[in-house]
Amino acid sequence: MKKINILIAANLLFAIIFSCMNICIAADVSCLSFILSSLFTAVVVYFVGFKFAKKQEHNKAFMCRKLIQYESFIFLIAFILRRAGEKGTVFAFDLVSVIFWLIIFITACIISYCLDFKHFEKITGIKIKEVKNENVGKMLSHGKTRDGKKTTGLSYLKWFVFEILDWGDALLQAVFLVLLFQIFFFQFYKIPTESMVPEYMVNDRVAVSKITAGPKFPLTDVGLPCLKKYKRGDIVVFRNPHYTINRQSEVKTVVSQLVYMFTFTFVNTNLDEHGVVKADPLVKRITGVEGEQLMMQDGVLYSRTKENPQFTPVEQDALWAAYNLNAESPEVKKYIKDMVISAEGFETIEAIEAERRAINVAEMMKECVRISKEFKAIAPKTTSDNIENAYYAQFLKVASPYEMNHSLDYTDLARALLSNEGGAQWFENFMSEWCESYDNLLVDNYVGGNLYDDSCFKMNLMFKYYAGTLVLETAKAVNNGISSNDIAKNPVIIQCSERIRLLQEYMRFIMNFRNMPVFPENKEGNPQYIPENCFFMMGDNRFNSFDMRHRDELVETKITPFDNYSFSYYSNVNPIIVPQKLILGSTGFRFWPLSRPVRASKIK
Repeated sequence: MKKINILIAANLLFAIIFSCMNICIAADVSCLSFILSSLFTAVVVYFVGFKFAKKQEHNKAFMCRKLIQYESFIFLIAFILRRAGEKGTVFAFDLVSVIFWLIIFITACIISYCLDFKHFEKITGIKIKEVKNENVGKMLSHGKTRDGKKTTGLSYLKWFVFEILDWGDALLQAVFLVLLFQIFFFQFYKIPTESMVPEYMVNDRVAVSKITAGPKFPLTDVGLPCLKKYKRGDIVVFRNPHYTINRQSEVKTVVSQLVYMFTFTFVNTNLDEHGVVKADPLVKRITGVEGEQLMMQDGVLYSRTKENPQFTPVEQDALWAAYNLNAESPEVKKYIKDMVISAEGFETIEAIEAERRAINVAEMMKECVRISKEFKAIAPKTTSDNIENAYYAQFLKVASPYEMNHSLDYTDLARALLSNEGGAQWFENFMSEWCESYDNLLVDNYVGGNLYDDSCFKMNLMFKYYAGTLVLETAKAVNNGISSNDIAKNPVIIQCSERIRLLQEYMRFIMNFRNMPVFPENKEGNPQYIPENCFFMMGDNRFNSFDMRHRDELVETKITPFDNYSFSYYSNVNPIIVPQKLILGSTGFRFWPLSRPVRASKIK
């Protein structure tokens, strides 16, 4: 008994100190920490310390054991409340608080073990009354109490209430234990979207290992060090850096996790400013590691380092990146709900990209000059009005994803250029101004010095060629007095209109998912690299993944910055890195469903 009393005394001493450390005079939620911890500590001191340990009232062993079992959980809540205020606490204070909490937790576990009626008798030789008897229910069913007396309605009521409380107690402790387990060891995560198809399907359950990621106590930087060296290809769960991460947001996140746990996943209060459930945390694959500079073109990821300054394809990424899900087996495809791109659509995408790659800039230069000269030759020398260049510039905007296609507007452009002063000059600048500066744009045989900028420049040339040809053919038809209906039937105009439509569709829906500029971007011509302990993540399902490539809003962006008359589109590409401290853990195994068909890339 003496050893148990020593453990109790140590536990209560640290509980009192821990409660005193929670004193806070701030007029916010943090003041509740001291109230909660001090009141609970007073109850524990009275019953466990005074009644049980000092007065030797061993009949209170059961109640004392329950109080001790809840001690560490109540103090954890008090710990969170103390740090939920506006001012927070410093690291040294958090570290001491965590150490005290750990001592309380360990001593509480030992005391709880010792106060079990079987273990207590073995340790002390003192027999205490068993509170819960498995045979009580059977005795009551035979009309007798545990004392052998005849049962009454009150006997049944007491037994029923006790059973309810016992089940509630077991459930509550289980929730707390699961919470601790999920904070520090493993967390079961449900895949919410198809961003990781075909590796993970929607509603797949995966186990996430957190202990190797360096788990931290809630709202503090105190925790275990990161034990895992993350590498390319690891699938990780991490905090979404697109959201503001500060004290206020962290408090909301912790509270939402607690609510989510206590409501058995039915209530999720982790909402953004619009009342929508946050996409946080995320599950993605590490595709870029520290010391790399990345670029993506036509669905191929490229990287370079200080040691290897030339961009080279990341061969591993080709094993994970899924653009054409139609190539997967029927067994895999039956689990995919959203087949974003059809087989025919993907062939069109590849055809457009192949056409762009095959462009001969020298030949395209000749064609652009020819088109501008032919238009100038048929343009009238005198015109009726003078229209600002801004009017013509509106035709260079590729429609946003929320607008209808407007490729037929180029026929209106042709009429405007013919009927307004300065139209022919604007068209000449539009078609051929870039020719004079082209040679100066080349660095290492690439416009802008890299494949991405060079490809964007050629994509803009494709727009110019087809739009210029459409305008020229329309102008010829107008000068020849051909009606609008007959102009629309012109095979060249039909062909150019269709090509412009396909290019628009590519820029509106495909560009942001198949291509990414050099990242981190160069500064003053000098390459920049992903910093130490930072990573870049993408989903495997590249057409259906909002990941570290993207931002929330669409921004009008020139296809190429190297042409004053460049077409523009709406882009949400804004790559960002993820610091290691935001990684919560790495996925271990899918525990439900137990098996899935193997993706095509793994069969090869």
